[in-house]
Amino acid sequence: MRKLWIAALAIVAVFAVVGTAIADNTYQVHKAGTTAKGKGSVAHPIPTGIIIGFKVGEQDPSKRGTVIEKYAIGAEGIVANGKGAPSCSFDDLNDAGPVPAKCKKARVGGGIAKNAAGASNDQSLEHSSPCNLRIDLYNIKTGIAIHLDSESKPPPPTFGTNQIGCLLPIDGRYTIKAKFVKTKIAKVVATDLRFTVAENLKHPAPGIDNSIYESVTNIMKKTKNGKGFYNKEGCKGKTRTTRATFVTEQTASQPPKKFTATKQTKC
Repeated sequence: MRKLWIAALAIVAVFAVVGTAIADNTYQVHKAGTTAKGKGSVAHPIPTGIIIGFKVGEQDPSKRGTVIEKYAIGAEGIVANGKGAPSCSFDDLNDAGPVPAKCKKARVGGGIAKNAAGASNDQSLEHSSPCNLRIDLYNIKTGIAIHLDSESKPPPPTFGTNQIGCLLPIDGRYTIKAKFVKTKIAKVVATDLRFTVAENLKHPAPGIDNSIYESVTNIMKKTKNGKGFYNKEGCKGKTRTTRATFVTEQTASQPPKKFTATKQTKC
């Protein structure tokens, strides 16, 4: 059945005559927060868990957004420390097959990535299929390995559900290597988690786009030798700025476009 659905999308990719008018994505950080109380400071950091969620759409709500290729996600005063939790090498996590037993303790969080998959030359949601992937996050010291999996389940019946499944072949070990990058957000020290999405995740089949429309992830509060994996090191005022930067992929009709979305929450 999955092969039939992929074939159907491929046929649409060949014969679709829908117009490809240039339009921009829309972006929103709709979830942001920490699990620990207090502002913290550079001298006295407070280990914390964090949550972040974002939505991507298109100016025309009947269409899915352009594929995102690069991300940078962080929050004011929230600093990562790869030594603050058990870790595993990216090579071990990127091998085919189940996660090695020695890497189980390196898991630091998880969530869901909701995508709309369809022909590259037809952005209509009507001709797209839901593709929801489970996210598992693993500490690799210099960043996070983002493991994506459809669990070999069929696609959800509708968009918006949290049911895991996808008609595309994203049911093995698809892992993105994200790196920690020191930065400042709202003029306060912070850590961006930056990564680039591989071609086989953006386009899991020829002529097919896999466009994210929502993601929510939780990183757990983890400590090792008294140091946190993520730590609160202050805020500029009474609120904290969470920031997500997106860069779309280059297409035949559009150059890459960069956009930043933010959300203010209580510090």
